[in-house]
Amino acid sequence: MIRVNGQREDGRQEARGREGSVERILARLEGEVGPDGVSRYFRHQTRLSYRDGRLDVAVPTGMVAELIGTRFGDSLRRAARHEMAGRDAEVQVTIRVDGAAFSNGVPGADAKPERPAPARRPGDGLRLRYRLEDFVVGQSNRMAFAAAERLAEPDCPRSFSPLFIHGLCGVGKTHLLQGIAARFQQRHPRQRVVYTTAEAFTNEYVVAVRSGRLDSFRASYRAVRLLCIDDVQFLANKVSTQGELLHTFDAIDLDGARVVLASDEHPRTVRKLSAALVSRFLAGMVVRLDPPEPALREKIAARLAAARGLALDSAACALIAARSAGPGGTGTVREIEGALTRIEAMRRLMPEAGSGLLLIRKALGIDDGSPAARRPIRVEQILQEVCRTLRVSMHELVGKGRHKRVVLARACVAHLCRALTTMSFPEIARAMGRPNHSTVVTASKRLQEQLAAEAPLDLGPDHIPELSGLDLHSLVDQLRDDILRSVPGA
Repeated sequence: MIRVNGQREDGRQEARGREGSVERILARLEGEVGPDGVSRYFRHQTRLSYRDGRLDVAVPTGMVAELIGTRFGDSLRRAARHEMAGRDAEVQVTIRVDGAAFSNGVPGADAKPERPAPARRPGDGLRLRYRLEDFVVGQSNRMAFAAAERLAEPDCPRSFSPLFIHGLCGVGKTHLLQGIAARFQQRHPRQRVVYTTAEAFTNEYVVAVRSGRLDSFRASYRAVRLLCIDDVQFLANKVSTQGELLHTFDAIDLDGARVVLASDEHPRTVRKLSAALVSRFLAGMVVRLDPPEPALREKIAARLAAARGLALDSAACALIAARSAGPGGTGTVREIEGALTRIEAMRRLMPEAGSGLLLIRKALGIDDGSPAARRPIRVEQILQEVCRTLRVSMHELVGKGRHKRVVLARACVAHLCRALTTMSFPEIARAMGRPNHSTVVTASKRLQEQLAAEAPLDLGPDHIPELSGLDLHSLVDQLRDDILRSVPGA
């Protein structure tokens, strides 16, 4: 009996050790993707277990599996490798669909509970982390913030809805959506408010269909006064869910309800999204959130540091702001959060590292020989993406042709090289095979003027179906986003 009890205690200790490994892996993951990313995608949508170099990630649906693998696969492997004795040790990360594991938590499309769970009204137990009052406003997000505040007010014109906010990951889309929901709930305490994600909406819809509760599902969603849907790009290729969402929009619009949506992409560039939904999205306000400018990054760094109890002076905040937008970085809030997480961890775990700017430089890997958190963007990646999108060959790009598509491609390469790399105009000119960098300067300035004037996209007599309906600003945004997604570790 004593031996059995001992075995039981050993088993408990081993289980606690595995739980500790998972928590350490998640803590390291926060350093790369930020606390919000870990909370949003791992605390509630995954079940993690770790043992002997094998990290098992169970998820409720195939869509979540694809998202986790695509967006976080490399980060998970790096975080899991730290649990091994050596940095070069082999680790195995398995992402698998296990709907049954979520049948008592977050329902998945593959879950098959023996008895259907009680019907849940969307918005029940609504937990919102962000408020509009905490949003840091600057030039890059002023328009989106003003639209968000207006939509939450009682006298907001119906033409503002739907409000569609798009931009890169980590620029504040979720903050605005949750802030709108919280403000509207405060202004209208007796009215139903729903904040959800496209993935959660899809899961609920699938469960409703399989359990025979589709009427209840529809009645619940169509009784809302404000519907906020995040990560709309995940509706791509979900034909049935898109149809259901379209009917929901039509129903609540007739009743005067308001809709707010957020996506990584402009409605026109979300692949495999129905024309009818795109039309609905474009019927209201479409606002782009750009990465924060230097002054705003400093304000964000100061605000987030204060919330963590980190005392940072203006020089430290300026260093963090500059580092977050260095080679390969875009200066998003998520990157600033990751930098602060590394600084906080080094301050607590390695007091011998020093203090002040010295500690911050070490935490961010500046002048210490360690690799940057992100790989720099190479000019070849920009050239390839621009040529692929505009259907221009490399020979045409470096040649002397003056076709409209070729001229536009050269201008886009010059503009994006200046925005995404540290290259000078002469260096860009050499990469493009131009004999004189003044032509590159002229092309870049001309494109900036056209963007400021919101000029239409002119490809000449050629027709590129994938670019149909885009304006020049949307094209440049799409090129920039596709280039950033192609960078390993981005």
